[in-house]
Amino acid sequence: MDRVLVLYYSQSGEVADIASLFTTELSRTGVEVTIERLDPETAYPYPWRSIRRFFDAMPESVLGLPPPIRLPGYDPTSRFRLVVLVYPVWFLSPALPVQAFFRLPHAEVLRGTETVTITVSRAMWQRASERIKGLLATAGAVHCDNVVVTHHGSPLLTLVSTPRALLFGRKDSLLGVFPKAGVADSERARIRRLAAVMGQRLQSDRPFGGSLLSGEPALSITRWLVVPELLASYCFYGSAVAIRALGSIHPALRVLGVYAFAVFLLMLILIGLPLAIAGTALASLGMRRHLDAYVKKLSKPTGSSHQKAVGSDYS
Repeated sequence: MDRVLVLYYSQSGEVADIASLFTTELSRTGVEVTIERLDPETAYPYPWRSIRRFFDAMPESVLGLPPPIRLPGYDPTSRFRLVVLVYPVWFLSPALPVQAFFRLPHAEVLRGTETVTITVSRAMWQRASERIKGLLATAGAVHCDNVVVTHHGSPLLTLVSTPRALLFGRKDSLLGVFPKAGVADSERARIRRLAAVMGQRLQSDRPFGGSLLSGEPALSITRWLVVPELLASYCFYGSAVAIRALGSIHPALRVLGVYAFAVFLLMLILIGLPLAIAGTALASLGMRRHLDAYVKKLSKPTGSSHQKAVGSDYS
């Protein structure tokens, strides 16, 4: 019987739900599944209930400086047929406990092992996905599929509903305009289907390292978000370096830097995002080949089921 290891970190419970759905459906195909939660030594609160505490996690998330996590329960010398890593996105980066996992001896389980990633995020997941690909490559994993799960609603509307849920735990619809926060039932149904397909294909004569989900709707790329996210990642990196530098001078200066970043991010959304979207539409006329190449890179290793054009919605 094939043995599969599912690793996940969940702060709000949303990623835990996706990991559980995936594990349950995969088990029904006859696969033996071991599921392990990645737990930081000091738990991150949900909801955050503090703007300062929330944004204070940004510098280390962006710069790849995670605090320690508890050792998972499995033997690091164990071998599995497949490893599935389910993780949330923090500030365009993999969540800190997930980054910390790659520093453990338990990450040796990835070496030479086929690995599937499942990203759960609001809408901007591309930079985090690329970071994970790099971490997997360093760990010696054979990355065969990438699945992306996004929150319900337009990426513009979830700019309100998702932070509201993270900060205050409010997931209900707001004013009849902003959608409920979190993953829609249709996304959960898609995850169940993908798990069923994966379980069936694990038992086929597929070549080692080949996609288990080829031709399935593993991910979808919103093209009009690609350039804004890329630009935002540079802004986040510069801000992270600055906040760390301020903190090295005095802790109070780090706090000031964190609040300054929160204000900067708000301005970036209100002013920078519309400009970046407009710039993407113009750039796509003259730089379409480069944009297409980057989108193709983002969609690997599985490939995109469809790529939504500039100005389209994502729900």
